[in-house]
Amino acid sequence: MRKSLGFRLTIWYALSFFAISSALSIISYVYLSTAVRDTRKIIQRRLNGFAAIAREQGVDAIRRSDRFKYSKNSRNAVVVRVFDNNGAVSFQSDPEIWQEFQSASRTFSVAGAWQYVLSSQDRDVLELATVGLPGGYLLQVGKEIQNREEILEHYRDTIIGVTSGMILIGLAGGTFLAFRALRPVRDLTRTTQSIVATGNVAARVPETSAGDELEELARLFNRMLGRIEHLISGMRDALDNVAHDLRTPMARLRGVAELALQAENRPEQQREALASCIEESDRILALLNCLMDISEAETGATRLNLESIDVASLIHESVGMFEFVAEEKNITIGVDCPPESRVTADRARMRQVVANLVDNAIKYTGSGGHVWIKGCQQDGGASISVRDDGCGILPEEKPRIWDRLHRGDRSRSQPGLGLGLSLVRAIVNAHGGRVDVQSAPGQGAVFTVYIPVIAKPI
Repeated sequence: MRKSLGFRLTIWYALSFFAISSALSIISYVYLSTAVRDTRKIIQRRLNGFAAIAREQGVDAIRRSDRFKYSKNSRNAVVVRVFDNNGAVSFQSDPEIWQEFQSASRTFSVAGAWQYVLSSQDRDVLELATVGLPGGYLLQVGKEIQNREEILEHYRDTIIGVTSGMILIGLAGGTFLAFRALRPVRDLTRTTQSIVATGNVAARVPETSAGDELEELARLFNRMLGRIEHLISGMRDALDNVAHDLRTPMARLRGVAELALQAENRPEQQREALASCIEESDRILALLNCLMDISEAETGATRLNLESIDVASLIHESVGMFEFVAEEKNITIGVDCPPESRVTADRARMRQVVANLVDNAIKYTGSGGHVWIKGCQQDGGASISVRDDGCGILPEEKPRIWDRLHRGDRSRSQPGLGLGLSLVRAIVNAHGGRVDVQSAPGQGAVFTVYIPVIAKPI
């Protein structure tokens, strides 16, 4: 438990709360004790003031002064009385205060002495100071205070009680805050443990609307799980499709090999069988290589050899590979690309992109049709569009044309692996670009690839 983050947060919060509370208590105690001990300074200051008035204006001037008016709400309030040379009270301020402290002596043997007198009910203390005046008069100034030690002792007891309560409050508050703050972490831990125990990546961390860093962590973790789930689902589908697509060529390869073994003393048939085996092996190898290229591009493992590419020359290079096939099908290929269009990308990979799109356009365009390739600078990058007037794509097929090994009903009669568009999208995404399609049945299709001027590999 001592190693848990919640326990450490609770202790840190409680210690911080206790330290701040203790500091405030100590400061207030020092201030209170200083204020209590300032009483004698107040008395001495007022005593000196009245003595100065008596020396300058006479003793009777003290009676006329309003400086001794008493108010319990004033911190500087004092009581004053004057004794004549016979020891009788000449005058006194606030007689009710003096009446409360009846035991206060009326005579002093030594002027300047300090005296503490308890009230009649022993609740308060009157602190007195006496000074001699001209003509044998004695001036006495007092201030009503509570017992200092009693006040400070009471305050110390209060601090101890309050501090103890603060410690409990700090521990309780720290526990509550740590529990609330770490709830997303506990949810994350439970979800991870569930995934590890069951292997079910469909589990998700509960999300709230707190909007803090831990909530953002939960959202990112859920997005990561969603991505992992999508990749695992794609891998399963790909493996199923690979197993299905490999079954036929492997069976054909085995059948051809068996025929070659049976054709004893027939060199021509054996050579044909070996040629068929090589053809099927190449088909299988191409399928596996294409799948590897797609997987590397999708996971960001593809190493891109970035260089400045002339888009026009890239298009002409790719078109040149299919001129003979286009002539055989009587398909016209048109190219429109200004010579100044350039982009920084991997030339070999982009040639694969354009070649796959041109190959598909020729493949699904009927005899006498047209294929147009257009390149241009666009929005701080370069775009390449491949348009045909072929059979088009059904609306329900559009979302699935990018899936690996997917082949629509109209494409099953055409040769191919069903990986071309998956490879196109993977390579374009690896360059930080995008690809989309516009098509309608019977109206052909337009595939558009956009690549930033400087590719940003994922």
